[in-house]
This record gives sequence, C-alpha cells and structure tokens, in this order.
Amino acid sequence: MADLTARAEIIRKQAEKAVARHTKQADETATPYTSTEGKPLMGLQRYPEFKPLVDEIVRAVLTKINADARKIESEMPYKAQFTLEEVIRELETRV
Repeated sequence: MADLTARAEIIRKQAEKAVARHTKQADETATPYTSTEGKPLMGLQRYPEFKPLVDEIVRAVLTKINADARKIESEMPYKAQFTLEEVIRELETRV
C-alpha cells in the first residue's frame, strides 16, 4: 500500500508540472483574438474594421424606422420598437 501511495504522489507531482508547463505555453501563445480572461473575442471586438459600416447601417435603419413607422395607422402603441424587432427577426432568418 505504501508503494501505491508513493506512486500516486509521484504522478500528482508530474501532473502539476505538466499543468504549469501547459499554462505557461498557453499564456505565451495567446493571440490578439482572446480577451484577458482567455475568452475568444467576438464580433466588432475581433474585427473592429467593420465598425464604421455597422454604425452607418444602424443609423440608416433607425432613421428609416423612426421616419416611417409612426406614419402607419395601427393600434400598436410601440410601432418603432415593433418594427425593429421584426427587422431583427427577419435578418436572423436570412443569415
């Protein structure tokens, strides 16, 4: 039994060293595509060059919705919000 305990301790130490080595390698090879927490960057955080285009499209869509949704005769009290939600749903189905 003492032999097994000694072997288990050796294996535990080897595992600790392997984990430390792997962690160090992971830190050294971190890419600019990960956050400081190690999570992958998504969307505009990863591809900031698209931000001007996205901002332009957002402004155009919101301007169009605000200008035209209020002109629609409906009992809907939140016409602009409803329109935006439907645009989002439609875009999600097309992506």
